Amino acid sequence: MSLRKVINLEELLYDVLPYISNMEFIKNLIKEAKDINELEKKVKEMLEKEDNITKKTDLKILLEKIEIYKQQG
Repeated sequence: MSLRKVINLEELLYDVLPYISNMEFIKNLIKEAKDINELEKKVKEMLEKEDNITKKTDLKILLEKIEIYKQQG
């Protein structure tokens, strides 16, 4: 894992937290990921299975931020 990937995940955490409801859930999800690609895959899988509307919204916000980060390189 490169230093750049670690920095991206840490920055992502700080960027996404103000917009979500369940901070601990998203924080743990980000911290458990090895890199941004693994995180994106896990979030997409969870979105398909999640029934809780609040968690689903938080996951969508996170996925949107992930896509922005990936476009920035």
